[in-house]
Amino acid sequence: MYFFRYILCSLCAATLLAGCGKKNDKPLVFYDNTEYTAETTNDNIIEVPFIEESGVKYLDVEIDGVGLKMIIDSGCSSTMISLAEANYLYEKGRLTIDDILGTANSAIADGSIVENVVVRLHNVVIAGQISCGDIEAVVATNTQAPLLLGNGILNRAASYSIDNVNKTIRFHLK
Repeated sequence: MYFFRYILCSLCAATLLAGCGKKNDKPLVFYDNTEYTAETTNDNIIEVPFIEESGVKYLDVEIDGVGLKMIIDSGCSSTMISLAEANYLYEKGRLTIDDILGTANSAIADGSIVENVVVRLHNVVIAGQISCGDIEAVVATNTQAPLLLGNGILNRAASYSIDNVNKTIRFHLK
């Protein structure tokens, strides 16, 4: 664990890679209707429930088989996990040294720029229904940083809409 943390922290101090704004040629959202049951209005729409606490919307997500709650953040360009989750995924063998892709600058809500490590997440599953493979995520060095499900995943859907009355997000798949 300490070696992995050392590698992550060392990369944060390394030369920056241009990670923001590049075109993502990764696979699109995948939905397997033979494995999951979902409430759908047609074959390309999936509704998933969210929980709202203090005005913040959370989705149940599995990252490489580890269940977590993530904040839906359409203002975040990528997906973000904290160093605590990265260490946990590493300890469970779900994240390896080979999954560390480099570093990137991120602009945070207060306007400041921070440097984060970029890692590859092999599979992110939203509410047990939507699976996204080969996700680039940033690792915040703060172990208390919130887990953000950002546009790196949200933009893989053709569109999505939030139903605040029924507490669901409707994903229109490509």
